[in-house]
Amino acid sequence: MKRWMFVAVAFFACATSVHAAEKWTETWTCTHSSAPDNRPTVTRFEVSPPNLIEANFHQTYRIEENNDYGIVATSSISKIEQGHKEPTVGAVSIIINKKTGEFWWVSAIAGQPAAVNQPVQGKCIKD
Repeated sequence: MKRWMFVAVAFFACATSVHAAEKWTETWTCTHSSAPDNRPTVTRFEVSPPNLIEANFHQTYRIEENNDYGIVATSSISKIEQGHKEPTVGAVSIIINKKTGEFWWVSAIAGQPAAVNQPVQGKCIKD
């Protein structure tokens, strides 16, 4: 019985470490970007179960799905941020199709202009 448990624990530890080593670099052009020439945005994400961490802004997204096909992760907020008088309420989803390299960033932030809440699509590569 003890040997079986050891094998099971070792198997799951190896399976988790495969996903933990994943890093992805995304490139997209944001039409509502503050950059005057709409230069492409490059962002790196690191899979660190149970989270997906965006390197540029140290934003953390909770991984909803992570398998051979893709990664789906979300982040939400409902609070008054430091220096603001009104609450920020919304959510962001990150979608990476591991087979095609397709990337989507989708946000819904209450009170923001429609342009800010438009989905952004790009390409990504596994580092």
